[in-house]
Amino acid sequence: MKQPKLSTRTIRSLRNDLLARRFAIPKLQRNFVWDSGRAAALVDSIYRNIPIGSMFLWEMDRKSAHLIRQSAAVLPPFNVENKRIWFVIDGQQRLSVIFQAFEGQSRPNDSGSVIDFTRLSFVVKGDADQPNAARIVYRKPQGVLYVSIPDILATDWKRRMPSQAQWFLKRIKECRERLLSYPVPVVTVSHASLEEIGEVFIRVNSRGMRITSADRAIALMGALDVRAMAEEIRQRVGEGVFALDGIDSILMGFNLIAEAPTSDGDPPKLEAMARRWSKRIEKNEAEKQKFRDLWHRFQEAFFTAVNYVHRKFPVHDESYLPSANMLATLSVFFFHHRGQPSPAQARELRKWFWATGVGQRYSGRGYHQNLVADAQWFESLAHGAHKPFRLKEYLDPEGDIRSAEYSSHSAVTRAFFCLLAAQKPGYLENGEEIPLDHAVVGYSNSRHRHHIFPQAQLRRHFPPRVYNSLCNICFLVSLDNQAIGSRLPRNYLAFYRDEYPTTFRRVMRSHLVSTAPNAGVWELGIKNAFRRFRAERLKLICAEFEKQAGMKLFRTL
Repeated sequence: MKQPKLSTRTIRSLRNDLLARRFAIPKLQRNFVWDSGRAAALVDSIYRNIPIGSMFLWEMDRKSAHLIRQSAAVLPPFNVENKRIWFVIDGQQRLSVIFQAFEGQSRPNDSGSVIDFTRLSFVVKGDADQPNAARIVYRKPQGVLYVSIPDILATDWKRRMPSQAQWFLKRIKECRERLLSYPVPVVTVSHASLEEIGEVFIRVNSRGMRITSADRAIALMGALDVRAMAEEIRQRVGEGVFALDGIDSILMGFNLIAEAPTSDGDPPKLEAMARRWSKRIEKNEAEKQKFRDLWHRFQEAFFTAVNYVHRKFPVHDESYLPSANMLATLSVFFFHHRGQPSPAQARELRKWFWATGVGQRYSGRGYHQNLVADAQWFESLAHGAHKPFRLKEYLDPEGDIRSAEYSSHSAVTRAFFCLLAAQKPGYLENGEEIPLDHAVVGYSNSRHRHHIFPQAQLRRHFPPRVYNSLCNICFLVSLDNQAIGSRLPRNYLAFYRDEYPTTFRRVMRSHLVSTAPNAGVWELGIKNAFRRFRAERLKLICAEFEKQAGMKLFRTL
């Protein structure tokens, strides 16, 4: 690789290059992942003349056009009439925000959140008491107080302004000049190999935005557009079942199928797998077809695995899957067993699902070995071996369940909400089943998660980790939640018991809440009532986990 060239380009100059469509996104790059907050923070840094880091470009001729990733993006597509290609190796997210600061379009990021870039707004009158407060924010423009950045950067900016007052235009012009004249350091390298660029991508990104093992593998696999192949699976899953947050579990699943585990029991590193396949394909073109055939078969196995957890367990979306890598290991089973599992196999899959979720086997120390062990077990199970799934040791009800908080994204918390969903919980009023689609169960809708003993009453007696325990949470739609308010269960449950006597007991069982005459929910003293209730519900939750799994999971309570 030749010595890189360092130059400085203003935002105005970059804008001209963007309009000429000289930039291209290589296949090793990820999608646009920033959210509205990061977008606003970047433009605010530019306004304040705070360094935003350098861009790294890989300059090549048009013969390298096959390395361009063709996909819908926030950046304009490369113009094939240009003689030179500037591949953006580092700076795609920043360049995307800069482009949209001019264009003002609405674009989704990789998580599906839509960013309306017209809402990048300049705070015209800064707060004198807070000199470091942001001057570029993400909010709806409003008169002369908050002015849209795309309007400020437009060539006809004066005509777009809500006021022609001299003081106002002076501040807008100053903002405009600050943004357009901001100098961006640009590092350009030419005549580098794809392997060298892959290494550069890994190194420069490891200093900033989190780079996953999947990103590393893709960067090193220049012979194939693995990102596009994995994104194709992800899109198919999203259209047919539910959205996946990323492609790491897809590549891990392929890795478990395509590569042998290391001597220490860990799965082979994705980067090592990428290097090996890349070298094979480089030496022998026939290896590319072998890779594609293996990938196609894996794709079907992965999709079947997603469908299976969705249908057989109440995984309504990925946020209710204890670990995304459960899809990776389960795909090994369906790779070696193309049909649906036999009743005996299904029983073992059920044990594996609940034990892995509650036991958090794919997190913490040793999870790599668990991935490999499960992949090997799945392969033998698929081939008909009678090897029952077993836990190495029983779980602790106190430490693993009662200590877990409902707001965490831990595997056991996700497994808990799967457990609640499996009960088909009912409305308190009429007993009808609550429709647990994403609008109700998604993590973004925490208002549908109800504290059985209200926080307002408990916070005077217990710390948050106690009253936010899983043992105090159930599904309840927001309207019912609001109607209950901060009343104690002995009051609001008594109302539903008296008003709906034919359905009350059944509904409360669907929420895993005991309403026996001597149950804790009816006790008068709040501290003793909650302690008693929490102990009762812990037993119900653990018993139901074991019932769903069809095996013993916990030590004796």
